[in-house]
Amino acid sequence: MDFERFFHTNYKVLFRVGYHLTADKEWTKDLLQSFFLELWESRFQSINIQYLEAYLKKSFHRKVVKAIQSKTSKLEKQKSVPTPISTPSYETLLVNFQENQQLRHQLSKAIQQLPPQQNKALTLRFQQGLDYQEIAETTGKSTQTIYNQIHQALQKLKFFLKKLPAE
Repeated sequence: MDFERFFHTNYKVLFRVGYHLTADKEWTKDLLQSFFLELWESRFQSINIQYLEAYLKKSFHRKVVKAIQSKTSKLEKQKSVPTPISTPSYETLLVNFQENQQLRHQLSKAIQQLPPQQNKALTLRFQQGLDYQEIAETTGKSTQTIYNQIHQALQKLKFFLKKLPAE
């Protein structure tokens, strides 16, 4: 029997064995390719085996089980190795702090350029934590007006922050 025919005759049966164990089609295909390659390299002769299908199933089953055990072992080793906690350097912390200060300064400049009503609505919403209904009651305006003012203010802030030069 030539090896190609041997391969095609037994592939589907062995695939089912492997897929049943792994539930992963691609991994099962890889294991099967490896299994048949090993048979080819060992110049496997099926002539002397009385129950060839049973022999192949059992051999491939063992190969798959070993692969699963190996994969599980590697995953457990990876989990057991503690991952080092990286702490940023002093220079990185200082640069981040300076960038945050610069951003706050730019934001403050942008807020100062807003119309007084939008500035007040933003202050009540984001600094005092009032919701839109509470801001409407405090200012005597409708909730929709407050939504609109805050939306317009945020749009203007985005525009201002894009235009401000980095200091």
